[in-house]
Amino acid sequence: MPVPDRMREIESEIDAAIRDLPIWRASRPKLIESLVTLYRDAMELVFANFLHAKTFDLAEGYSTAFGLESRYRAGALWTFKWASEYCSADGLYEPTVEELVDVFQLGSTYETFVDALKSAGRGDIAIAITDQPRVIEFYEGGSLTGFDAQIVEHQRLTTPTTWHTPLTDDGDCVTARWTAGDYRRVTRNLASLAAGLENTIVVDATLLAALGKPEVSIPQPTVVWIDRPAIIPDCFVFDDLTLPETIDSKSKWKLVSLLDTPILQVGNRFCAVSSDLKAVSIIDDYMLRVAARIDPDTYAEAATLREERMITICRPVLERHGWSVDQNVIYKNPKKEADIVATKGAETLILQLKSTLRPETPWEVYKRNQGLVGGIEHTRALLDRTNGSLGFVLTDGYRGDFRSWAVALARQIPIATLDDIEIVSSDPAVAMSELQRRVGIPDRPCDQPAAIPDREADLMGWRLRFLDRPVPQAL
Repeated sequence: MPVPDRMREIESEIDAAIRDLPIWRASRPKLIESLVTLYRDAMELVFANFLHAKTFDLAEGYSTAFGLESRYRAGALWTFKWASEYCSADGLYEPTVEELVDVFQLGSTYETFVDALKSAGRGDIAIAITDQPRVIEFYEGGSLTGFDAQIVEHQRLTTPTTWHTPLTDDGDCVTARWTAGDYRRVTRNLASLAAGLENTIVVDATLLAALGKPEVSIPQPTVVWIDRPAIIPDCFVFDDLTLPETIDSKSKWKLVSLLDTPILQVGNRFCAVSSDLKAVSIIDDYMLRVAARIDPDTYAEAATLREERMITICRPVLERHGWSVDQNVIYKNPKKEADIVATKGAETLILQLKSTLRPETPWEVYKRNQGLVGGIEHTRALLDRTNGSLGFVLTDGYRGDFRSWAVALARQIPIATLDDIEIVSSDPAVAMSELQRRVGIPDRPCDQPAAIPDREADLMGWRLRFLDRPVPQAL
C-alpha cells in the first residue's frame, strides 16, 4: 500500500511548522552549544541506566538504556541539522530551557515519523489518517514480523554491543584523502583527550558491599572542546567527522547517524560529547560509514579488499576441519561466482561472503537485508545447479533481522558471520539452529509472539499511533 497523498500533504505541513519554530531565530553557535549541553545531559541519563543495570544485573535495564541511547542520539542529530539549516549566525532569539527540551524531544519523534514513512513506502506499514481529531495510525503488521517484541528485545541487547570484524589495514585508502590508519590515529587522540576530561560515576560502596559486588563505576559523559588539526591528512579526517556548519535540505538526508559526524562547530570552535568520541575510536564501522558516504568509489575498492581478507580468515578454519577449499569459483552458462567452495567426501559447502556496513536506521537495515537476500538467492541457485549439500551467507558482522531470516529459513541458507566460521566448519548440518539462536529466532516460535505495546507521540499538532497489529480490512 503506497503512502497516501494526504500523508504527503501532512508531511509537508509538519516540515513547514518545524521550520517556522521561533527557536531557529536564535544564534546558530549559541543554540548548538546549548543543544550539545542538553545532549550530554541525556547521555549521562543513559549511562546512569547502564550503571543501574550493571549494579543489579538487570538485562532489561540494558535494553532500556540502549533504547534511550538510540532515541536521544536521533533526536540530537535532527536538532543539530535543523539548527545548521535554519539558523543564522547572528540570530537574537533567546530560547528557554523548556524550548530546548521540547525541540530535542521533537527531533526524536520526527525520526520515528520519518522511519515509519520510509517503511510505508516499501509496503511494510499501512497508514490510516483521521483529520478530526488529528490522528495518524501506523499499522506495523501482525505476529511473526520484525516488530515482534521478543525479536526487537534481542536485537536491542545484542546489536549495540557488537560490531564487525576488523578487516581494514592501516595502509588501506578508504577515501582519496585519508587512510584507515589516519582515521584511527586522529580518533584515538580525540578519545584520549576525551577520557582525560571525564569524571567517573561510582556506585555507593556500602550498597555494593551489601550486594556482595566489587566496585562498579562508569565514565561520566562530558562536552569536550577540541582544536582542528593543522596538518594534512589529520585535518581532512577531522573535517569529515564534523557536522557541516551550514547544511541544505538535500545534504541533511544523507546524515543519518550522529556518530558519523560527532564533532560540532560552534562559531570558530569545535566540540563533541566524550562518549561519542570514544565510540568512534574503537568501532571501525563508523570509519567505514564515513568513507562510504563521502567517497563511495574509493570505499568500494577497500570493501573488495575486505572480502578477500574474509576468505583468508575462513580458509584455514575450513581446512583444519578437513575441508578442501577453492575460492572465487566461476560457473558458466549462466556465469555465477562462488566465493568459497569447500568439499569433504560427498559433502559440498558453498559460502557467499558479504562485507556490510553497520546499519544505524531502519532504512539501512532494509538496504542491508536486500544485500543478504540477494546473497541467499545467489547461493541457493549455486546449490541447485551444482548439487551442493549446504550453503551459507557469511558477513563480517551483520546477522540480519527477522525479515531476512524469513528468506534464509525458507531457502535453507543460514546467515552467519566470521565469528560463526568455527561452527559452520565443524558441523554445518547442525549450524542452522545455533545461528537462529544467535540472531534471536527460536527453533519453534510460539504461536503468538508477544506484540510490542502501542506507542503514541505528538508531532506538530498530530497524534501519532504506532500499532503492532494487522492492517484493518477497511484500509
